[in-house]
Amino acid sequence: MFDTTPDNLHPFINALQDPVLIVDSKLKIVLANTGACEMFGYPRGQLVGSDLTLLIPERHREAHETYVQDYLHDPLVRPMGAGGYYTGLLSDGSELPVDIMISPIRLDGRRAALAIVRDISYQRKLEERLLRDSLTDEMTEFYNRKHFQSQLKSQFSNFKRSGMPASLLLFDFDHFKTVNDLFGHAAGDRVLIECSAAIRDSLRPSDIGFRIGGEEFAIILPNTLLTEAVSIGKRLCGLISASKIACEDDELRVSVTVGVATLDASDHSVETLFRRADQALYAGKQTGRNRVVSQDMI
Repeated sequence: MFDTTPDNLHPFINALQDPVLIVDSKLKIVLANTGACEMFGYPRGQLVGSDLTLLIPERHREAHETYVQDYLHDPLVRPMGAGGYYTGLLSDGSELPVDIMISPIRLDGRRAALAIVRDISYQRKLEERLLRDSLTDEMTEFYNRKHFQSQLKSQFSNFKRSGMPASLLLFDFDHFKTVNDLFGHAAGDRVLIECSAAIRDSLRPSDIGFRIGGEEFAIILPNTLLTEAVSIGKRLCGLISASKIACEDDELRVSVTVGVATLDASDHSVETLFRRADQALYAGKQTGRNRVVSQDMI
């Protein structure tokens, strides 16, 4: 651990492009380079001498103070990407995801820490986009089957733990193969895209939509009992039946059949819920399509 003075250190950190802060054992900012002033939006005169909490969102301050004090008592170099990201608080009140490299130093014989701060907002947005893309159906912008399985298990766990109800709608487009055969796959894609957008706009904030197959879809309805789920299914049916899909010089009219099931105390896995909804969907197709059938009707 090298020992230096603020006067000796200032030219060195100011030559670095990355934002740099020097913090003493009392969590006071002793030095800040131009990069740090620009990142956080403070003039140097306001930043230097301020408590480090100036740059930390209130909800993180207590935990961060404990972390820094522990670090100063047992200082080790912490490289970038060593695990765990941080959140910086800017002068305008906005927040910024950052990674931090920390190195122990001695300043005028006293313990301090040198922190190099890096803006990782682009990296975080990229990670979020990659995660979203891995869970989302590109065409319809609904979640995919992989995420459906995960969310269904989550709802089942909530039900078993707290008794919070949840219902499931399974539906697919009636005679969809005929649409593709008569009008082409581009028209079929347009049906899925436009109807999915209409469905998505009609969902409650808590509802979660999925494309689980070609023309097969599911909607998880948290905190929803069977009667309300059936009503939602009927609104969905009516919404699709009323839709007009432009196709060259014509308009396509399509319909869906919906199966509805609700978690029950006797369910031992999500498979039983899915099976009941699937059986209700099949019954709807066998009795004329363009309708809603619930688990208590079969």
